[in-house]
Amino acid sequence: MLKYTLNAEEYDTLDDSQRSFYSQGDEGFVLNVEGVPQEDVSGLKRKVDELLNEKKSAQQRAKEVEELARLEAEEKLKAKNEFEQLYNSSEEERKKVSQELESLRNRITEQHITSEAASLAGQLTKDTARAKLLTEQISSRLSLVDGEVRVLDNNGNLTVSSMQDLTASIKEQYPFLVDGSQAAGGGATGGNSGAGDSKQVSRDDFESMDASNRMKFIKSGGKII
Repeated sequence: MLKYTLNAEEYDTLDDSQRSFYSQGDEGFVLNVEGVPQEDVSGLKRKVDELLNEKKSAQQRAKEVEELARLEAEEKLKAKNEFEQLYNSSEEERKKVSQELESLRNRITEQHITSEAASLAGQLTKDTARAKLLTEQISSRLSLVDGEVRVLDNNGNLTVSSMQDLTASIKEQYPFLVDGSQAAGGGATGGNSGAGDSKQVSRDDFESMDASNRMKFIKSGGKII
């Protein structure tokens, strides 16, 4: 019995007389029979084409979605990096401003204390050199707390002492720097002696001394010329 369709292997098993009944088609060999309609596969092909197109479209959409997700991830990362850079820059600027403000506050405090100390020193002596030394000593005993000048003890701790108390303490500790507290050194006895002359220095030489040596010089009765 002849089959309606044969594949290549089946076709090769036929003899020549049988092969003449077949014609080669797209999917093998088909029996040549009049009155038997050939199978219409065009609809199937169209369906296959539709499925292939749908597959391609789905793949394309998936690719587009993947690309969109990648771009969104990149944008988020970029935005995050920009935010971090902006935050770091802002934080650095904040620290810089904070440091500048703190430095300004310290300068204002220092100027306030120095001004107060200089005012008090000016009440104790009219001598410029002695007033400068007194200003340094008085400044070390003052602090600015809540905008108010407060007196410190010798260890730098806050006290309840008033400015009058501090003035009395300075007079007691540094009488040689206070006008009228003692006779001028070297001039009390034989002020024009050679010993007195040896205790005279120029203002430039005096200014070049450190605070300790200046105080020793003044305490010893030295004079600035």
